Amino acid sequence: MKNNPKISVVIRTKNEGVLIGKVLKSLHNQTHKNMEIIVVDSESTDKTLQIAKKYKAKVIKVKTKDYTPGYGLNVGINSTKGEYVAIICGHSLPISDEWLFDGLLNFKDKKVATVTGWVNANPIGYINRILGRFPLQLFFQTNNKARKLNKMSMLIRKNLWKKYPFNEKLKSCEDRDWCFEMISKGYKIVKDKKFSVFHSSFFVGKTPSLFKWVEWIKVEREINNKKKRLLN
Repeated sequence: MKNNPKISVVIRTKNEGVLIGKVLKSLHNQTHKNMEIIVVDSESTDKTLQIAKKYKAKVIKVKTKDYTPGYGLNVGINSTKGEYVAIICGHSLPISDEWLFDGLLNFKDKKVATVTGWVNANPIGYINRILGRFPLQLFFQTNNKARKLNKMSMLIRKNLWKKYPFNEKLKSCEDRDWCFEMISKGYKIVKDKKFSVFHSSFFVGKTPSLFKWVEWIKVEREINNKKKRLLN
């Protein structure tokens, strides 16, 4: 069914060898089987690519010097065949085997542009996978709040991406930029607790530095003012 997939999953990676195998295994265990998996790799030096090939993911290599988050996504999505594109981080795990199936249900509403979920994280990794799948934040669901989305777990309509690809000039917040654009055009952003992920950058040594947080705030301000968009 990969010749005509309903969903294409795009994962951006750089040295994700610690958890990428578990992420790919989780995707292969999804009840929704009509999908393809594409890994966009930025010169990993660990076993990331070896693991990706083991799970028969399509690998696209990009140069680190050319990489921005938006560029990585656009390169990956440009090679997809699916009607919908799921975006997940290389160290984020879907909360259930129904993750893709539950996310796809939201698109029965033709005005939904993207579905996102909660980031279920803690500083030492995936303890919540042991303690239970439903900590407090997973009990809430909000609609049309672009500030509440996360690129660790997104499902978008590919036809809308064709009209507005991810901004390759931004060093961060490319996901928020895209969703604000969709809202300004009258589309909906849905946050579904069933489309959440277990995520911890700290666990794989990717905790953002203070400089990154300052940069994130600056980019966020620029996005909020761009094109005088409707913000929620």
